[in-house]
Amino acid sequence: MIWHVQNENFILDSTRIFMKAFHLLFFHGSFIFPECILIFGLILLLMIDSTSDQKDRPWFYSISATSLVISITALLFRWREEPRISFSGNFQTNNFNEIFQFLILLCSTLCIPLSVEYIECTEMAITEFLLFVLTATLGGMFLCGANDLITIFVAPECFSFCSYLLSGYTKRDVRSNEATMKYLLMGGASSSILVHGFSWLYGSSGGEIELQEIVNGLINTQMYNSSGISIALIFITVGIGFKLSPAPFHQWTPDVYEGVRCY
Repeated sequence: MIWHVQNENFILDSTRIFMKAFHLLFFHGSFIFPECILIFGLILLLMIDSTSDQKDRPWFYSISATSLVISITALLFRWREEPRISFSGNFQTNNFNEIFQFLILLCSTLCIPLSVEYIECTEMAITEFLLFVLTATLGGMFLCGANDLITIFVAPECFSFCSYLLSGYTKRDVRSNEATMKYLLMGGASSSILVHGFSWLYGSSGGEIELQEIVNGLINTQMYNSSGISIALIFITVGIGFKLSPAPFHQWTPDVYEGVRCY
């Protein structure tokens, strides 16, 4: 009897969560329309790869490039619109964010034709490579519009995981395996440091996660000059530094670049 009641409560909670997610996507989906195009391209690649017997490489290249070009077009049509905040304050769209989203999409679009020789050199599966590239692009686009600490943390992890997998793409090469291990360890350490800095910022602001609410919380609690904010900024700077690898956080980067080379 107890199990039956718990099962009903779980079904009801799951239904509420699903309906809330559907409501957010239905009413706020237009704010992330370029991202939705990339998600559709990812699903299409997976479906064709799982159902097609003949792995036609130009076909997969065309799907990926087309989804990126359509996403760029949708982003350009949205230019000069009023800044908007959607998904309960978790995501914002404005012209400044769209500039960086355009640059990310453009780099990914150029990456696909430039990667043809690399794929032929490594003799690896093309679908997985394109999935990693599109997913990393998707994470970068969500990061450009992030408006809270959770999205700011999850979006970089999205393209970080894809970067780990791409660095170990040539898994038969010992150098590639070494590069992946170093990249994964440094990425995990940097993520831990970054989220620890976010926790200090979250606590100092009185439990706020949205960026503007964090600023208001720091002002209301008079914590903007406290040592907790200094500790938070130090941890956040170090965590981002290891991810971007500027000096002096760049010692691990040459080994990773050397390991992912195609010989």
